[in-house]
Amino acid sequence: MSDSITIGKILQSWLASRGFGDPAVLQPWQAAMSLLPLDKGAFLVRAGDRDRHLYFIHYGLLRLFYTSAQGRERNKAFYGPGQATGAVSAAIADSTAPFSVQALEPCLLVQADLGQLYREAPRHPELSRLLLQLLADAFIRNEQREAMLLTCSAEQRYQWVLDNEPELIRCLPQFHLASYIGVDAVSLSRLKRKLKPGQ
Repeated sequence: MSDSITIGKILQSWLASRGFGDPAVLQPWQAAMSLLPLDKGAFLVRAGDRDRHLYFIHYGLLRLFYTSAQGRERNKAFYGPGQATGAVSAAIADSTAPFSVQALEPCLLVQADLGQLYREAPRHPELSRLLLQLLADAFIRNEQREAMLLTCSAEQRYQWVLDNEPELIRCLPQFHLASYIGVDAVSLSRLKRKLKPGQ
């Protein structure tokens, strides 16, 4: 029961931030949810896993990253409190996750069965609208990041993070931030000096 109450509170805040006033919208789905604590450094998903869950973040920071055949890691995205993430495209396509998800801080997540959402959505219009919102959020975020990486200079990419995800500047180790914007650590140090607030 306490888990249910906590899950309800976490999701109510998430729903309200997206214009859903009634937490009852999630009742058909909530039975397939559970609380999931995650230690710093722990993996939520590893590339190659078959994971069919969506994760709502109550607190903590998750890193999504690809690993090349040579073992080089490239950061795809970072998700923090109030956001939802997971290997959604792999779940939809019934394939394995192409990237890994790791906790950079201790996390508390609500783990939700994505398949259950798809099964319930046709019978519940508000749940269907929620699913559309989740997919739209993911699409918009990916499109913005793709445009930033493909059309912006290194300086513009760093400025984009300053403008759109300033919390990452404060909390990420430099090597993670450098990977995220596609530069090396030396170039990032130069950019940080050049674009330091107040200069």
